[in-house]
This record gives sequence, C-alpha cells and structure tokens, in this order.
Amino acid sequence: MNFISVVLLAVFQGIAEFLPISSSGHLAVLGNILGTDPEANFSLGIVLHAGTLAAILVFYFRSLLNFLQLKRNTLALMIILGSVPAGVLGVLFKSKVEAWAGSMWVVGGCFLVTAAILFFSEQLEKKHRRNSIPPADLDHLSWKQALGIGCAQAVALMPGISRSGSTISAGLAAGLGPEQAAEFSFLLAIPAIGGAAFLETLKLFRHGIPDGGGSPIMLGTGFLISAAVGYGALALLLKVLKKGHLSFFSIYLVLAAAAVLLREILRG
Repeated sequence: MNFISVVLLAVFQGIAEFLPISSSGHLAVLGNILGTDPEANFSLGIVLHAGTLAAILVFYFRSLLNFLQLKRNTLALMIILGSVPAGVLGVLFKSKVEAWAGSMWVVGGCFLVTAAILFFSEQLEKKHRRNSIPPADLDHLSWKQALGIGCAQAVALMPGISRSGSTISAGLAAGLGPEQAAEFSFLLAIPAIGGAAFLETLKLFRHGIPDGGGSPIMLGTGFLISAAVGYGALALLLKVLKKGHLSFFSIYLVLAAAAVLLREILRG
C-alpha cells in the first residue's frame, strides 16, 4: 500500500462516514479499483474509523460533557439500547458482511437502497414542516424510537447502506427534527465505531499488522486526514439537513450505483 492510496482512502472515509453515502461502500469500491490487499486494507480501515470517531468526539464535545455530568441520563440509556441491534447482528453476521463487501454487485445495489431511503425521508420531513408538526424532544426519546433507530443502524452493516443516512432517516421518521436526528445518529455512532475498532485493534495486537498494511507514519497520516475531513463533512451535513436537501445525496448515489454496476457488467 502506498502513501497516495492511504490519503485517498482517508479522504473518502472522512467524507462518506458522515455524509449519507456509505463509507463502507465507498471504501470497498475504492479498494477494488486500487487493487489493495483486503487484509492490509483492513488494518488501515480501523485507523480511518478511529479518525472519524475522533471527529465526532470533538464536534459533540459539549454534549458529551453533559453525559459525564449525568445531565442526560435518559438519552444515555437510549443510546445504549439503540446500540444493541447492530452489536448483536455485527457479531452474528460479521463474516457474511465482510464477504458482501467484496461484491460490487451488492455494494451497487445497496447504494440504490440508500438513495431511496434518503429520498423518502426528505419527503417525510417536508410533510412534517408543511403540517407544522413540532419535532420530538431528543432528551425524551422513547425506548421504541431508540430501538427503531438502532435497527436502522443494524441494517447499515450492509456495505453500501449508509449508517448516517439510515439512522438520520429513522430519526426523522420517529419525529425528531433534522439536527436532533443527526445528533442522535452520531452519538449512536460512538459505541458502534468505537466498539468495532476496539475489538479489531485487539485482533491486530494478537496477530500483528499484515505485510503491506502501512507504516506507523502512513497510518498516523490516515488517522489525521480522516479526522479533519470528517469534521468538515459533519458540519456540512448539518447545513444540508437544515435546508432539507437530502435528495442531493440520492442523486449522487444513483449515479454512483450506475457507475459501479456498469463497471461490473463491462468486466463481464
């Protein structure tokens, strides 16, 4: 793996982890195009996810301080509850998910699913605005709402299904406002990304970084780039949500899916 590949993957991770276009799908496609070794790419993936996790921690620093001061106990419990579906399915179907990530047909199809999710969630949010329906209070989220959003996160284990897109859309469907849905989505990402990164880091300590997995300097650079780009992407997403333009990402995903599937057809 060379330095340019690391930079490209880090930029894509930072953008796609927060914008609702699926980081797992884009990393799978980019890795397929670059021809990087899946095992080596796997160790880099952990580092890049750690970078985007750092971006969330910095962006929502004040909200996280309230958790430490026990000011949002109910919301903390809802985040734990919402993390259960993805945690359970992640353990049960980990090998399946990794195998699906190698299929560009699966990734392309899931891009189309994400596009549909974003399109319909935007229509729902516009309907709420037209009917002047007040958004639900994030600090009084019910266990049913939290579990529903958590199930959406579990579905996003599929490569090409956007985690942020699925959970924000589920949050909007649960009655949350755009900013509240985004906040819950990314707070929910902390245990999801952090837990997965922790478990896989333990595996790396046991077996070591694979040959071609990148030098410490390359991995450190990837971490910093994914964190910086991720922070900017998160800020951009909140602006887009305020304006109600999720369908922009739907258009992009349809085009991305068409490109991925056409490439597979031409490869025959």
